[in-house]
Amino acid sequence: MKDERKLIIHRKWRKPFFKRPEVILVLIYIAAAIAWELGSKALIPQLPLEAKTKYGLMQWEPWGFVALSVIFLFFYTRIWVLRLKKSRELLHNYLSNSPTVHYELRALESGFRVDWVSPNCERIMGYSPEEVMAPGWWLSNIHSNDVQVAKKTALRGLEEDQFVYEYRFRHKQGHFVWVRDELRRSGKRPLRFQGSWTNISADYIDNANINTGKLSEHGVLSGIALLDNQRRVIAVDSPFTEISGLSEAICLNSKLEELLAATDIDNVDGHFPCEQSILIVGRNAEKQRYSAILTVRESANGFPGQAAYIATLSDVTRMKLQQRQLQKLAFFNELTGLPNRNSLSLDLARLLDELPSDRLAAVIVMNVDHFHQVNDRYGHHIGDKILQRLSQRLKDAIPFGTKLYNLGGDEFAVVLNHIVEYIDIQNIILQIQAAYEPPFLLSGSERQVQLAASIGASVYPLDGYDAEKLLAQANLAMNSAKDEHNESNTYFKQELETRSYDEIQLEEDVRSVLQTEQMQLVYQPVLNMQQQMVGVEALLRWEHPDLGTLKPDQFLPQFDANGMLDTLGVWVVEHVIAQVDQWQQQDIVPGKIAINLATEQISQQLYQTVSRFIQHNPKLAKELEFDLSESSLNEPLPHTLEIIEQLHQLGITLVIDRFGKGIASMLHLKTMPVSKIKIEREFIRDLDTNERSRNLVRAVIRMTSELGLEVQAVGVENQAQLGILAEFGCQYWQGELYKLPQTADTVFTQDTN
Repeated sequence: MKDERKLIIHRKWRKPFFKRPEVILVLIYIAAAIAWELGSKALIPQLPLEAKTKYGLMQWEPWGFVALSVIFLFFYTRIWVLRLKKSRELLHNYLSNSPTVHYELRALESGFRVDWVSPNCERIMGYSPEEVMAPGWWLSNIHSNDVQVAKKTALRGLEEDQFVYEYRFRHKQGHFVWVRDELRRSGKRPLRFQGSWTNISADYIDNANINTGKLSEHGVLSGIALLDNQRRVIAVDSPFTEISGLSEAICLNSKLEELLAATDIDNVDGHFPCEQSILIVGRNAEKQRYSAILTVRESANGFPGQAAYIATLSDVTRMKLQQRQLQKLAFFNELTGLPNRNSLSLDLARLLDELPSDRLAAVIVMNVDHFHQVNDRYGHHIGDKILQRLSQRLKDAIPFGTKLYNLGGDEFAVVLNHIVEYIDIQNIILQIQAAYEPPFLLSGSERQVQLAASIGASVYPLDGYDAEKLLAQANLAMNSAKDEHNESNTYFKQELETRSYDEIQLEEDVRSVLQTEQMQLVYQPVLNMQQQMVGVEALLRWEHPDLGTLKPDQFLPQFDANGMLDTLGVWVVEHVIAQVDQWQQQDIVPGKIAINLATEQISQQLYQTVSRFIQHNPKLAKELEFDLSESSLNEPLPHTLEIIEQLHQLGITLVIDRFGKGIASMLHLKTMPVSKIKIEREFIRDLDTNERSRNLVRAVIRMTSELGLEVQAVGVENQAQLGILAEFGCQYWQGELYKLPQTADTVFTQDTN
């Protein structure tokens, strides 16, 4: 198919016969000759000239034809000369660029002599044509191990018309190359041969029976060198020179141990092949350090006339670099550059094995409280910079020689060894706490970020004997410190482990609890001061099969840890609205239905859910009341404020719950579109016995009334508290004085006490 395509192209571009210059010239000559013969005999007599002049022209007419023929022969010859010149140029270019050297030999009694050689010989073999045609040149440059075989093969060629053989031939630069010599007898001249030399060194490398493909697939560059039985390099490929940084000219005809530093190949005892792999360390042409694996073995195929070896040089520089990078990723934190949890486990296990029996060791784990709020408010790039600066502070705070670990995110750890007394551990914990106290100034602004940490510690051998146990117990102590808001650090205690088992079980169960009937809603009535029920507050309870009835503060941290707070908020809203529909079908008017929400639950999904229900039932907006915890509103995100405003636009009543618990109560009253506040139950509990509580509650009710806001008291337990609230002007209340939270079926069936 390929030959047919070439033929089509040739025919397409070849000039037609009648358009060739020589054909056109012949046709012109014939036409001119005929015109001359006919015209001269018929035209001259008709010319208005004297008879003598006409006679003279008739005498010169044959010579004119001769002149015309001479002109024709001149141009015709010139055309063929130019064509021949062009053909020679094409042949010369072809021979000059050909990878094969062509030559002509003459057989003499003393041997063979080169009569002609193609001009590419100098490019391929390094010899000029004049050197090639010198007597004795061919035999004198054949490798000594191959010269006898080559002579016998050549003499046998005197009896054959065509033969092929291979041998090594010396390049002018001194190294030997493998050549394939093909000879053909000239048909009319029996003592002359036309032949060609082809450099086949690369073929020997390609057929060296070395499978480097799998190495290449793994990013390992491998090069090959062929060695003779004296361990001299007779051929190399380009990857070998690339790895070693040595040129082909330097490699060829040199011993392998001469190319590589002697210290690099101490394992080579001079006997080939060497089965073991040898690590070579050197520098390449760019002076860059490289590592390579050298193996030398005997060729499976062998070479003509001798035993030969194949050296494989595999560049493992990139592999070693990748191994170091993987090791760094496995044992160091990418952000801070500190050792990570894997490093801590190994170091702690090693320390416990080597620690004297009269010494203590401690594991201290620390975590930034609510650091996710920093990332949410300022962005992760700011949070990362703060963690980097914090890690430097912590390194400066711990004793010299003590290693700081970054267990991930904002969690750090320190291992203390050779501790004599507990007070030493406590002093170091205080130094660590002090590192968190100075605020972090944000670059490019005057804003500051204040961090607080929860710190937990476990002590060897009192709290455990192995690294994994000590680390787990230090984490339990840290989590306990985080839960105990008045304590920023704590030591491990046995009851923490028992509590931790319950928390672990809850973390496993929260992922599927919403698909079960364990999560329930109960409702506590809300009354006015005339003892009339004006609404209910929906409260969440988890009826856990093993742990019993759980209140929100017992399981919300697990929902938060699993990123399911917003899902839980949507679940509560959907079930409350479904219950409202059911009450309405029973002709029950529930009044306002209060739902508690944290800012993490104020999401676009929540807004879309509520909006969809209100579009279906517009009256629902006047019945819903969302209670927002004041403490969770201390630093709301911009999108949270937007969604709160959107909920307000739907007509939903917004309430600040647990008013007085947070630190920005007045600001919330100014910025939030709220209609009511709920006074924190801590102020109500001792309202009838504590004068300061009464004064605070009175001031809050007076202030909110002047702002046009309604007030509701939470946790009313006796008539004395209720009477004081009525005196101060509180409009609504709820608490055990009336009833505890009830199920949806019973909350509207009982009367006031």
